[in-house]
Amino acid sequence: MTDAAVVGRILREYRLDPASVRRFHGSVSGTEVGYRMREPNGDVVLVRAYRCEVLLAPHFRGCGTASVTDWLQGRAATLDWLAAQGYPAPRVVATRTGDLIGVAGAWLTLATTYIPGRAVSSGGGRLGLLGAALGRLHALGPAAGVGLASWHPAAAVPAALGRLDAVAPLLPGEWRPLHAQFRSTLLAARDAFARLPVAVVHGDAWPGNAVATGVGEVVLIDWENGGLGLPIVDLGYCLLECHLDAGLPAGSPQAWRISLDPGRIAAVLDGYTRWRRLDDAERAALAEGIRFAAAYIGAIHFEQALLGGVAGPAMDARLGRLRNRVAVSQAVADLAARHLATR
Repeated sequence: MTDAAVVGRILREYRLDPASVRRFHGSVSGTEVGYRMREPNGDVVLVRAYRCEVLLAPHFRGCGTASVTDWLQGRAATLDWLAAQGYPAPRVVATRTGDLIGVAGAWLTLATTYIPGRAVSSGGGRLGLLGAALGRLHALGPAAGVGLASWHPAAAVPAALGRLDAVAPLLPGEWRPLHAQFRSTLLAARDAFARLPVAVVHGDAWPGNAVATGVGEVVLIDWENGGLGLPIVDLGYCLLECHLDAGLPAGSPQAWRISLDPGRIAAVLDGYTRWRRLDDAERAALAEGIRFAAAYIGAIHFEQALLGGVAGPAMDARLGRLRNRVAVSQAVADLAARHLATR
């Protein structure tokens, strides 16, 4: 299978006649690939294609399914619901038959509009707009008919605990503290999260997944993790990852390592609370919300390393990133709690 063959099927499925086509993600030799198609009028359509015969990637299965079809339908339904609410986000481009999901041979496809704009910088103003975009989203509340977010605790917590239990007998001594922290976070989340508000969430809100549109607004893009979930987990993740800047070389420590910045935390929370306030139960669970993503992803990495045999510099870098998140999480939670007390 070649790019030309896949693109040809996509063009027929969507009745597109683009002036240019560029691959921006993945490969036809893998399980997913993405194309940027510029139409003659200048509009851009992004088409992501996923092989339908393979299981969903483990980091997406917190939505409760391993089926690419079910997962993709949930993402499309989420974006379709956001459009009905008038919330700024990419819009789904329907196929020639009006379906939200396309079929191009062995590939399932999701096409969306492209959001032009500038990268969100570390400046407090734009981070405040990022927080506002997230608060506005959560203020919409829950929705019927959308898929679960990729880190929905109802599915993600038991799956992650199962992974941690499976690798426990194989743990090297130096990994045990991190394993214990992940397990403690997941158990605390299981007890606390059941009482917390639910809403549509983004699932991966950080400066690299947001663009400033030039109208005093930041728009969240890349909704692969989005769906029905817990605002406290979405906000907690953002409070950590807002410390990173998009566009840095992947191998540089600045591209993955969080150095605590109270100004960034304050900016995100100031924007967020313009639209939505945390209730008392959410404030009490904020620290676990901040740590939750690291625990969920960490369980997957442990499984891959100890049962799947994945090793080397790439795995070492992943675990280093997780240790950094755990190390700063309580300080982030304390700063956030103090700032929220003034709001």
